[in-house]
Amino acid sequence: MKALAAALFLSLAVTTGVFAFGIGAQANFSAGDIFAPGAALLISPSNITHIAINWYLNRNDVNIIGLTLDLVPLNLPLKKFSSGSFNLTLGVGLFANVVFTSQKGFNGGLRIPVGFNITLGQNRAFEIFTHVAPSFGVHFLPSLGFSRPFFPIALGARLWFR
Repeated sequence: MKALAAALFLSLAVTTGVFAFGIGAQANFSAGDIFAPGAALLISPSNITHIAINWYLNRNDVNIIGLTLDLVPLNLPLKKFSSGSFNLTLGVGLFANVVFTSQKGFNGGLRIPVGFNITLGQNRAFEIFTHVAPSFGVHFLPSLGFSRPFFPIALGARLWFR
């Protein structure tokens, strides 16, 4: 597992180009049937591409591993100050979750992350953010059908290497 994680990290690092690479963590808050409170490892291979590996373990016997991929092209400065800026963010993304309970499940769909971030430091090297991501999806297991819309909320921090 460690070798797989190292290979993923190195492959993302090699493809980042010269603009930016970010790594961080976030706390996820309850938002309905599909997402539960948990944590996520964040990998951002560019300024606008954000990947989160989410896990929700031992919450009322619900174990979920999820993956989100967001493209956030809008990072609109609302207030600039000497050491950084306060920004509005808007993007579009995809999610997929695997549920490991007595009744296995798999679902995926579309999400629209809307939030705020604060960038700090030289070259905006440190970022604190929050977002809500209205999400719409389909569950494939245990049966095929549409998921009810849900609204995952996240609070996190990311360190940027520019």
